[in-house]
Amino acid sequence: MIKKNNRLKPIVIFLVLILAGSNLFAGEQELNTGWKCIKADKLTDNGENISNLNFNTKQFMPAIVPGTVLQSLLLNKLIPDPYFGWNNEKIKDIALSGPQEYTYWFINDFESKPLGAEEQAWLNFRGVNYSFELFINGHKLNGKNTGMFLRHSFNISSFLNSNGHNRVAVLVHPPNPPGTGNGGQGGDGMIAHNITNQFVAGWDWIQPIRDRNTGIWDKVSIQICGPIRLLNPQVITKVPGIRNVAGKQEPAILTPIAELENNSNKALEGFLEFEIDGKKSSLPVLIPAGKTSTIKMKEIVLNNPKLWWPNGFGNAFLYPAHFQFTVSGQTKLSDSKNVLVGVREIQTVWNNDTKSRELRVNGKKIFIKGANWICSDALLQLNEDRYDAQIRMHRDMNLNLIRVWGGGITERPEFYDACDKYGIMVFQEFWISGDCNGRWYDPLKKEDTLTRRAYPDDHTLFISSAADQIKMLRNHPSLVFWCGGNEIKPPADILHALKDSLIPQLDGTRYFFNYSNDDSMSFHSGDGPYTIQKPEYFWEHHSFP
Repeated sequence: MIKKNNRLKPIVIFLVLILAGSNLFAGEQELNTGWKCIKADKLTDNGENISNLNFNTKQFMPAIVPGTVLQSLLLNKLIPDPYFGWNNEKIKDIALSGPQEYTYWFINDFESKPLGAEEQAWLNFRGVNYSFELFINGHKLNGKNTGMFLRHSFNISSFLNSNGHNRVAVLVHPPNPPGTGNGGQGGDGMIAHNITNQFVAGWDWIQPIRDRNTGIWDKVSIQICGPIRLLNPQVITKVPGIRNVAGKQEPAILTPIAELENNSNKALEGFLEFEIDGKKSSLPVLIPAGKTSTIKMKEIVLNNPKLWWPNGFGNAFLYPAHFQFTVSGQTKLSDSKNVLVGVREIQTVWNNDTKSRELRVNGKKIFIKGANWICSDALLQLNEDRYDAQIRMHRDMNLNLIRVWGGGITERPEFYDACDKYGIMVFQEFWISGDCNGRWYDPLKKEDTLTRRAYPDDHTLFISSAADQIKMLRNHPSLVFWCGGNEIKPPADILHALKDSLIPQLDGTRYFFNYSNDDSMSFHSGDGPYTIQKPEYFWEHHSFP
C-alpha cells in the first residue's frame, strides 16, 4: 500500500518512473494518485463515454485508491468518521439503502509514451470488492470481473491513445447480497453468499461496515514489459536434517520456479535466469504462442546457508534473489522480478504425548505462542508501515505465530513481508466461518443451517480465488499452515480442490488443515472458553488447545 505522504507526489513522477529504463522494459509502478470518483446513479452516460477524455469530470471528487468507498467519502467529509462515538450509526447502511448507494465510478487520467515493437502495457488490479467493469479510452475491456480475493490483469497495449493521454474508468459494484447487520456473527449470514470478508456485516467485536468495504481496495499498477511476462516466482527451500541455530550449517537446496506467459502470436525462445547469494542459474526455454508455462529450474545448493528461524529461536534471515527472462535475439529483458527468500523447511508430525500436531522448522521442534488476527482496520486502511508496526509488536510480545481468521481477508503481501522480517509464522485460513457457513443452528441467520453450508454461491470462483492467493503468498517463509476455514470445513468440492489439488500442486511445502477445529491439529473436547476465566482455570483444566 502507498504511504499517505506519497499521495501528494505529482503523477508526472509516476510517469517518469514507469517510462524510464535502459536494459529493461520499464517495469511496474503503482497507479495510486490522481483518482476521482462519483456515485454511479449521478451519471447517465455509459462507460465508453465516461472513459473518453472529452467527458467532463467536474462532478467527480478526489478518491482514495487503494481504498474503499467509505474512505473516499470520509476524505471529502461526506460522512462522519465512523471510528468515533456513534458516528457509524449516522452512515447509510447498504442493507437499507440498496446497492446503488455504494456503486461508484472511479477514474484516473494518466500519460503514456508510444510502445516499442516488442513492448506491452498491462493494467493490474490486486483486489477489487466486489465486482467491476473496466473501460479505457472509450473501450470496454471486460464483462464483469467478480471476487474480492482475485487478481486481475488486462493488456491495454492496443487501447492507449497515440497522443499519450489516457483515461481508465472502473465501475465498482458492492457484494450482493450485502447481508443485514442484526447483531449476529456475520449479521444474518447472507454476506457469505459472496467470496468476501464476512465481518463487514458485523460481529461481536465490530459494527457493520456500511459499504461492506466496496471499492478498489488493493493496489493498481501499470506494467511495461516485453512479450513474455514473468509471473508468480517461487523458491522452494529444503533444509535436510535437524539444524542448530548457531554454527556452520550443512548445505540447503533451492528450487527456483516461475510462470512464463507468452502474449505474442508466435512461439518464443529465451533464457530464464535466477540469482541468489552470488550463485546464478540459466535455463533455455520455449514458450508456445499465447500460452503460460510453469518452469522449474535446476536445484541450487547453498553452502553454509543463513537460515530463517521463527521469533525466539534465531534470526529470520532473508536472501535477496532475482528472476529475469530475456527473449533470444533481444537486448532488453522481457520481464524481471525481485524476491526475498527465507531458507527454511517446514515439517509436521503427530505427537502422541500431547495428542496434537507438532511443528518443526529446520528439523527443530517449535513451541507455538500464537495470537488470532481478525482484520486490523475496518475500512481496510492497510499499508506497509502499519503492518510493520503491528507485526513488530507481536515480536516484542514474544509471540511467534499469527492465525489469520477465515471471517476476515487474505492479508496483503506487505503483511507477510513483515512476518517474514520479524520471524512471525502464519496460520492462514480461507474465507469460511462456522457462524456464516452453517456449523450451528442460529436464529439470527436468514437461511437454515444446511443452506448456509453450501455457501458461497460460486464454488468455481472460490477455487479460482484460492489458487490465485496461494500463488501470490506461497513464497513467504513465514507462512507455515493453510486451513480450509474457521470452525467448519468448506463445502466438499471446495475442500477436495484445496486439499487434493491446489495445495499439493501449487505449493506442496505446507500442511493443510481441513478447518480450525480439525482433529489432525489436536484432539480436544468442547470449545472455548470465550469469556474471562479465573487464573486457576488454566492450571486445573486441560483446556482447548
